[in-house]
Amino acid sequence: MLYVNPINYVVPNIDIARTEEARKKVAGEEMERLFLYELLKEMRKTVVQSKLFPQNSTKEIYYDMLHDAFAGEMAKSGQLGIAKQIIQNTETMQKNVDNSTESNLRDRV
Repeated sequence: MLYVNPINYVVPNIDIARTEEARKKVAGEEMERLFLYELLKEMRKTVVQSKLFPQNSTKEIYYDMLHDAFAGEMAKSGQLGIAKQIIQNTETMQKNVDNSTESNLRDRV
């Protein structure tokens, strides 16, 4: 499946430890990548398998790596916009939670 080395994971031009915006972007892209990986994996199941080349573990590993590479490039391009939607939705939900917490604190006083 997806391989992310948490020790050596580097995103070009982004210092993950410093900005919350960068952390949101990385998290959104990884969620988009995971979604696309699963989508590609499920799409592969619909392809009729040839009897000429039997299914084996090597072929499965190859397809997993191929799907991961495709998903990573698709997520990095941002063309689908899933990461952007995830970030916008989580920010909206966070604002709603902050507002409701604030109003609850005012009601108690």
